[in-house]
Amino acid sequence: MSSPTLLTPTSKLKLLLPVIAKPNSTVPPTYPTPPPAFAADDEEYVKGTSDVISKVRSTINVDKNDPNVATEVAELRDTSNSWVAKHRREKSLLGRASFRLSAVSVHYISFGPKAPIPAKRKARILEEMDTAEKALSRGR
Repeated sequence: MSSPTLLTPTSKLKLLLPVIAKPNSTVPPTYPTPPPAFAADDEEYVKGTSDVISKVRSTINVDKNDPNVATEVAELRDTSNSWVAKHRREKSLLGRASFRLSAVSVHYISFGPKAPIPAKRKARILEEMDTAEKALSRGR
């Protein structure tokens, strides 16, 4: 049921006239310019991705009995979260092979900072880091 304030007996319809362009017009239509990209250029992406990869490698090799393991994991999570937040809006970066770096963060989020990474998962993560480094070196 509609509201009585939207349809009133005194409201009148206004006719809209079509816009007709002049046939000999030489001025092209103007459109608003799109906003600038959110993330910076490829150079910044490569540096940030390399930093995340090196942080993943250093964190994955820390012994679970090390007193600094919680600090290392927290730093990794901060680094990877800021990296993802910075680059996830860039459609051109999402399809790159170097964009998949979150497996270690997911492990620590799920199991805690002192949970050891199983050998199979560690091998897969290191393989993904190698793939990401190769992709970066090729500009992908």
